[in-house]
Amino acid sequence: MPLSVLCPRFISLCLLAFTLTDSISSDLQGQDHIYPSTVAPGDTRTPLTLGLMLSFSGDYVTKNAIPGIQLAVDTINGAGVLPGYALKYSLTDSKCDQTVTLTQFFEDIAWSRPSKVGFIGGGCENATIETAKISYFFNLTQLSCDSSTPEAEDRTRFKRYFQTLPNDVYLSQAFLQILNTFNWTKLHTIELEYGLFVQTVDRLISSVSTIPGYNITSSSFSGTYHTTNSLSSIILKGTVFGTESRIFYLAMYVNDTLRVLCEAYHQNKVYPLYVFITLGWYTDGWWDSSTVNCTRHQMEIALNRSLAITLDPQIKDTNMTTSSGLSYNQYKALRNSRAAALNLSSSQDEETCFDAVWAYAVALNQTIQDLRADPAFNRLAAAASHLPPNSIFYLENFTYANTVILERMYQHLSNLSFIGVTGNVSFGPNGIRVPAQIRIQQYRYNSSGKLQKFDIASVPLDHNGLSQGFNFLPGESLDTTWPAGVPHDGTIVKKTIGIELPLTVVLYVLAMAGIILAISCVVFVAVYRNRKFIHLTSPNINYITCGGCMVLYTSIFFLAIQSTDETITTAICNVRIWLWAIGYSVAFGPVLGKMYRVYYIFNNPKPNKKRVVKDWMIGVLISVLASIDVIILVIVTAVPELRTTAVLKQSTEYPQIVSGAFHDTTINCIFICDSQKGYTIWHGVLFGYKGLIQVVAILLAFGTRKVKVKGLDDSKYIAAIIYVTSICLVVVIISFATLRDKVNTLAAIYSLGFWCAATIILLLVFIPKVYVLYKDPLGEKIFPATVVVQTESDHGKVLKLERRIQELQQQLAQEHQVCEEMRQLCSQANSTEAIVCEEMRQLCSQANSTEAIVHCETSEHNPDSQSNAVHSYTQHSDRETAM
Repeated sequence: MPLSVLCPRFISLCLLAFTLTDSISSDLQGQDHIYPSTVAPGDTRTPLTLGLMLSFSGDYVTKNAIPGIQLAVDTINGAGVLPGYALKYSLTDSKCDQTVTLTQFFEDIAWSRPSKVGFIGGGCENATIETAKISYFFNLTQLSCDSSTPEAEDRTRFKRYFQTLPNDVYLSQAFLQILNTFNWTKLHTIELEYGLFVQTVDRLISSVSTIPGYNITSSSFSGTYHTTNSLSSIILKGTVFGTESRIFYLAMYVNDTLRVLCEAYHQNKVYPLYVFITLGWYTDGWWDSSTVNCTRHQMEIALNRSLAITLDPQIKDTNMTTSSGLSYNQYKALRNSRAAALNLSSSQDEETCFDAVWAYAVALNQTIQDLRADPAFNRLAAAASHLPPNSIFYLENFTYANTVILERMYQHLSNLSFIGVTGNVSFGPNGIRVPAQIRIQQYRYNSSGKLQKFDIASVPLDHNGLSQGFNFLPGESLDTTWPAGVPHDGTIVKKTIGIELPLTVVLYVLAMAGIILAISCVVFVAVYRNRKFIHLTSPNINYITCGGCMVLYTSIFFLAIQSTDETITTAICNVRIWLWAIGYSVAFGPVLGKMYRVYYIFNNPKPNKKRVVKDWMIGVLISVLASIDVIILVIVTAVPELRTTAVLKQSTEYPQIVSGAFHDTTINCIFICDSQKGYTIWHGVLFGYKGLIQVVAILLAFGTRKVKVKGLDDSKYIAAIIYVTSICLVVVIISFATLRDKVNTLAAIYSLGFWCAATIILLLVFIPKVYVLYKDPLGEKIFPATVVVQTESDHGKVLKLERRIQELQQQLAQEHQVCEEMRQLCSQANSTEAIVCEEMRQLCSQANSTEAIVHCETSEHNPDSQSNAVHSYTQHSDRETAM
């Protein structure tokens, strides 16, 4: 098939490669590529070439896999796996760079001859992804042995791609077991913003987030240095080490890991206080680098006791003979000798690349057998390569236009199953190998004092890739892993506290004393309610006052208690609001009603008995006040956003505590009453309503401040109650606005504020009654012969009137004396002086009129009339109460 008929995307890639070839090819000249030996001299077998792309430089280097690849080719050719053929490979360097990768793919794979029967590559994650996007358009299957990117799972994008290294997304299963085994609940990830690492961390977070109690936080950085989002920026700003976390997962390439650990050393973020978890596929001795401002010894200090996790494709039996004819131990010995000869270090990729070459050998072997055994298939393959009619197709005739061979190779790779040095090699539906276990390793010093990576545990996985536990290897345990103890994960221990017990006891004692006082007042009224004085002070209203005060005292039991359970605290928050709100209205309502009655009397000197303030009217007033509270609270309870709930917050009354070898941090937390929205607003409405009642009462008290009633002197005590309770309410409002997170202080002020209000009401209402009843048990002195009622402003007028009365009385006495003398004269001259007597009678009548004038004048200015009004009102009240 000509290239011109390929899809537009392929054509675009071709144009890109043509453009870049001239500028990049010169950089590849002289690259130290390490090729294996060609087909042995005298070997007449036809060579089949695999395309091979590794990275010799860049973020991730995979050239250390070459000894394993060479060993695989030699064992395949030596065993005659491909009858009549000898396998070889063509190696190119991707430099782990996308641009170089595309150029090298087109130059050394797509356009070079002979055609490659398969492609292994491309050396690191970004190179692998770029080649996997386009290899399909050349009818090539691709197999990666050094990439574990989760992105390659997408079969719609990577149609003929396979991977011998499992995806790093399975690492999330290892983290679940690590966190559980070491009792860690907090983990901070630092990730490079790159597909492989981003997807791995995303899968980790999504897996752990479904389990309650775990807290995974993350920081990410771009690969560009000296930007606001670079690694150096987030470290210097404290974004990483400024967190509370102590356990860090470093999802990044080696060079970035070196920089993080070097900075950790300089900030003394090392074991036993801090632990780092790295990827296990770094090369041996990767921490010995001159690219950072730390020596090898300093890097070892930073890395000591940190962990590494790596995917094992399958569980290995190191003595079992594999399909290659070698056991794992034999393979390792041969590989190490080759690596030493080539001056290459060990790498995990060497094993998966060995199995990748063998996977291609097995698939090619099956394809060769199919071509020989199935003439129809052979004819289709020949036609696909545009061979002459009736030509026999051999595998060396493969061209990139042959879709028949592509599909057959794809089929054999999909159904592949053999025993490799990494265990059973097979692929899932998405072409990705499912691991059987995850290897847990630890960096620590060996017996000779050198830092080394030790295998300490494994996490077996089922066929779905789900973890099946955490298994320490023989000789390993928590004690050997953490000789100084398991490091703390940095999770701050939140200790939920309540109100201090001594404070609760004191407040409970006060509340009980208040309830006893209220009950005593109820008993007092009940026992003496028939006494004249008690009878005149509205006993039923006094009962209501006592009931309201008892409710206020009861609210202290809920104000002075703080549970450590959220549900219980939520119930307490709601009950306490209902109790103090309604209790305050019921206790203060009678005070307001009586104050108004006093105000009404003394602003109406001649009251109408039909318009007096009766007890039942005060009862209605109390009901209205309490009903307003109920309406507000019902609305608040009915609306979910306004409903009061318990919210856990850090206490500002108690400092956090840092203790122990691992600097464990403990903070004290409290449950406070709050709501989703409007908590302060609707409390303001409630307090504002109470404040309005207090203002009205204060105005009434101010209006009657100069009134003094001897014998029935409640007004001044009621005024005192109003002033004191107003102060208590103001203190409670201020404490609510400023001390909500200080539960002990708030509980004390709230409780004492309402306790003082209730106690003042009871004492000032009932103590005067007890005193009067003690002095006048029968009530004989309530209304004396002359009831003196006066106001201080009329005192001067009274003195003047008294002097005027004395003058009039003297004048009246003189007129009476004259009248008496005239009567005597009239009796002596009855018969002869009738006319004179009649005149004298008129004079006497005039004298009586003068006396009446004196009486009227003195009545007009004498407050005795007000006393009579009071006397008349109290007699009416007496009859009403008796009813």
